Amino acid sequence: MKKSIFILLSITALGLSACQKFLDRKPLDASSASTFLSNQAEMEQGLIGVYASAMWVFPNNTSLLFAIESSTDHAMKRGGNAEDLVAMGDGGPFLVNNSLSITAWNQAYKLVQRANQQIAGMENGKANVNATTFNRIKAEALVLRAWGYLHLMTWFGDVPFYKAPPAVNEVLSAKRTPVATIVAELYKDVDDAVAAFDAAGTAPVQALGRVNKAAALGIKAKLALLIKDYRTAATATKTVIDGGQYTLNPNYPNLFSLAGQTTNAGREILFCQTYPTDVNEPQNWGPILGVPRQVTNSQSSHFPSQALVDQFEDRSGNRIDASLTYDPANPRLNRDRRLAWSIYLPGDTMVHFASKTPALPYNNLRERTIFNIYSNVRRKFNWNTGVYDNVTGNNDWIGAQAAGIQWQVSATGNIGGVGYVWNKYNDSTQYTFESKVGHILLRYADILLMYAEAKIELNEIDASVLTAINAVRTRAGQPAVLINTQAALRTQVRRERAVEFAGEGLRLFDLRRWDIYGKANSGPVVGISLDPAVPAARPVFDADNIPDYSASITQRIRFRNQVRNNANAKYKLWPIPQPEIDNNPGLIQNAGW
Repeated sequence: MKKSIFILLSITALGLSACQKFLDRKPLDASSASTFLSNQAEMEQGLIGVYASAMWVFPNNTSLLFAIESSTDHAMKRGGNAEDLVAMGDGGPFLVNNSLSITAWNQAYKLVQRANQQIAGMENGKANVNATTFNRIKAEALVLRAWGYLHLMTWFGDVPFYKAPPAVNEVLSAKRTPVATIVAELYKDVDDAVAAFDAAGTAPVQALGRVNKAAALGIKAKLALLIKDYRTAATATKTVIDGGQYTLNPNYPNLFSLAGQTTNAGREILFCQTYPTDVNEPQNWGPILGVPRQVTNSQSSHFPSQALVDQFEDRSGNRIDASLTYDPANPRLNRDRRLAWSIYLPGDTMVHFASKTPALPYNNLRERTIFNIYSNVRRKFNWNTGVYDNVTGNNDWIGAQAAGIQWQVSATGNIGGVGYVWNKYNDSTQYTFESKVGHILLRYADILLMYAEAKIELNEIDASVLTAINAVRTRAGQPAVLINTQAALRTQVRRERAVEFAGEGLRLFDLRRWDIYGKANSGPVVGISLDPAVPAARPVFDADNIPDYSASITQRIRFRNQVRNNANAKYKLWPIPQPEIDNNPGLIQNAGW
């Protein structure tokens, strides 16, 4: 039944460049919902299809939003299946027909189209469903549509705006609608959704993975921040805060484990991609987290950057360039706890679930590896003997040592690592490559920091601003901030967002709306000290909290000799996929592409 409904509701992505399997299903000008959605059960089932379209993946069933982090200053892509991420991040040979922008465009518009089909098709059965229930189901579709457009505008700027399923001729002649116009329309949709949730008495905290009033208001705040409408952002987030239904999970790492997400302790998670037990393709965290499969010689894919690692304060709340307790020879000591909770550093013990094949004893299913950039062997824990065995061929070390300070391709074609590996979302109870751990899309900490940011930009700095920021800091064990000037608080909240949401896919949204993407993502990609005897350098941070390593770059290693160059204004937005331009010349390309 689920499969037939999925097929029934599936339509082409709005762009004619969508993959062939979508093109084969339904023509753009034929509503697949014309005889469907005639009762509540069908409407609820149809809504599942809309939610499914919000689970964006790229590639190998990995989270699209998490992967995009590698195009920012906080992460990088080593190689493999998503070279476009490398090009995207370094401002290099990134083409207008690249797979990343095409995937992002098609998946976001698929969500928009599914939502539009749901909203339009529900009219077939409106008379057969209680009005309150009807409006609640419609409200969820409206919020999900807004989520899709939020990201389309973040990535591409002005985009075609559809509030109903378009016909072929509409798609082929559509013009780009200004962001401000789209946001104004989405404000109305979100307000209607909030009213519907209130009328339906929707639970303040719904089943994980569903949107409700709080999620709707959080998305409205993100839309508002996108256009610098700080008043609306402050009002929306304050409504969630004053509602008193959400708090911070007292155990930060639990947010990124299946058990922690299932209980949603503290009611922090507002919106999350979830993977029910019956799904065939759960989240593949392996390529993103960079954990080795069966202790291969090195990690793969996506890695945290030095620029991110150095954002974390010392325990006294000082930046490392102003800290008296920061030890460059041992940079993990006396640091904000979120550093260890988010990122593995060299010498850390990495534990992950290595196989889904049953084995005895249970611990044999897990791997415990000492991650070390400074050794030519990788050490794996032997659960039978209780000691660490040496595993030769540590490509992280080989790649680092190959040619001075530059990362190089090894003789086997593998590329050395970068010195750091993600810890966040690594749940050792789950098989890393087929994990049921969901990707959090919106949580209460984001609400608090968006509220603080909006009030700071309005220059309405009062006790509530510090309360919001310090709630997030206190959970991490960091001291309260006492500053009260607009400039200092702006810097503080930007650093707080950087470390609180490290690797969660929010960085691109932040950099672009702050108008500092090019500034933050230009220059050499800096890695850890090559020689353990050489202490880590102290970068100098500017008012936007961007680290400058120019004085100590020779003491560092760089990833594949990569120098990012995103200062050109064109990198503020991605290019509209060239196939879309080819099919519809009315879609004027973003400047510079």
